Amino acid sequence: MLIRVIFFTLVIWPCVLMAQQAETPEFEIIENDTLTLHDVVNAAMARSPDLGVVKSKEENANALRSRASSLFADTPEISLKMQNDRFMSNQGLREWESALEMPLWMPGQKSASRQKARMSTQEARAYQDLALFNVTGQVREQLWQIKIASAALEQARANLKIAEDLDRDIQKRIEAGNLPRQDELLSQKEVMSRKMELITAQAEFIHAGKRYESVTGLTEYPTFFEEEVDHSEDNENAPIIRLYNAKVDYLDAAYNEQRNSWSSAPKLSVGVKRETASYTGQNINSVGVSVLVPLGAGAHMKSKRSEAALALAEMERERELIKREYRLALHEAEHELEVCEAELPLSATHFELAKENLRLGQKAFDMGETNLFDFLKIQEQYFSSAAANKKIIIECKRAVARHNQVKGVLLP
Repeated sequence: MLIRVIFFTLVIWPCVLMAQQAETPEFEIIENDTLTLHDVVNAAMARSPDLGVVKSKEENANALRSRASSLFADTPEISLKMQNDRFMSNQGLREWESALEMPLWMPGQKSASRQKARMSTQEARAYQDLALFNVTGQVREQLWQIKIASAALEQARANLKIAEDLDRDIQKRIEAGNLPRQDELLSQKEVMSRKMELITAQAEFIHAGKRYESVTGLTEYPTFFEEEVDHSEDNENAPIIRLYNAKVDYLDAAYNEQRNSWSSAPKLSVGVKRETASYTGQNINSVGVSVLVPLGAGAHMKSKRSEAALALAEMERERELIKREYRLALHEAEHELEVCEAELPLSATHFELAKENLRLGQKAFDMGETNLFDFLKIQEQYFSSAAANKKIIIECKRAVARHNQVKGVLLP
C-alpha cells in the first residue's frame, strides 16, 4: 500500500496536474471547410515583406521607362548671362545672353535605354511572381505541418481512450480477483504515459498553428488542400529561374546601354543674345547655335563598360548555379515521391500486422495466456505502427505538394 501511495504521489499526480492544465489551451486553430488555399495564400501575400521590394522595383522600372521616352538624353539646362563694363571701363557695354543646352541621344542609345526599361519591368514582374511562389511554399509547408500535428494529436487521443478502456477493464478484473494488484500500477502508469503523450501532441499542434498564424495572420486553415502530382514536362520555367533570366536580360540591356553611351552626352545649345555697343548705343540682337562634343569619351567609358560586363558575367554565373540547385531540388522531390510509393504499401502492411497482433494479444490476455506487461508491449507496438502509418500517409501527400512547389506550380 505504501508503495502505491509513493508511486501515485511522485509519478501519477504531477501528470494529472499537467493534463488538467492542458485542457484549456491559450491558443486555438480550427479547421474551416469553406476556406480555400487561394484565400490563405492571398492572406499570407498581404503580409509578405517582399511587397515593399516589389513596389520599389516597379517604381524603378517606371523611372527607367520615363527616362527612355524622354526627348533628351539627360536633363536640359538653361543658362543666363549678363555682362557690362559699368564698374570697369564704363564705356556703355551691355550684354544679355540666354541659352538652352540639350543633351543629345547617341545613335542606338535611346533604343538601348528603352530595352533596359523593358527588362526592368520584366524583372519586377518576375520578382513579384517569385514572391508569390515563396509565399505559396510557406503556406504549403505550414499547412502540412498542421496536418501532421493534427494526426499525431488524433492518434494520441485514440491511444489514451484505449489505455483508459483497458484500465477500467483491469480494475474490474482486480475487483473480481482475476488479476493481481500490481497490474493496477502498470495500467495506471500506461494511462499517465498516454496523457503525457497527449499533452505533447497538443503542444506540437499549437506550435504548428502559431507558425501558420505568423505567416498568414489566420487562425483557421482549410479542410481540403491536397494536390495531384504535376506531370508536365520540366522546362526549367520555375519562378526562381525566370527571375534570374530576367536579371541577366536586364544586365545585358544595361551593358548595351553603356556600349552606346559616352561619358557625357553631346549637347546642342541654342541661345539668343542682345548687346549694346559702347559707342553707337544701338542694340544688336542675335541667335547662336553651338554643339558641345566631349573628347576622350572612350577612355572614361571603358571602366563603366567593364563594370557592366562584369556584373553581367557574375549574374550569368549565379543563374547557372541556381539552375544546378533547381535540378538537384527537383531530383530530390521526385526521389521523395518514389520512396513514398515504395514505403506506403509496406507501412500499411506493417500496420495491419500490428493490428492483428494486438487482437491476438488481447485475446491471449483475456484468456489468461499472457500477462499485462507483455500485452502492454504488444499494445505499444500497435500505437507506434498506427502513428507511423498515419504520418507516412500525410508525408507522402506533402511530398506531392513539395514536388509541385519545386516545379513552380503555384496553386492546385
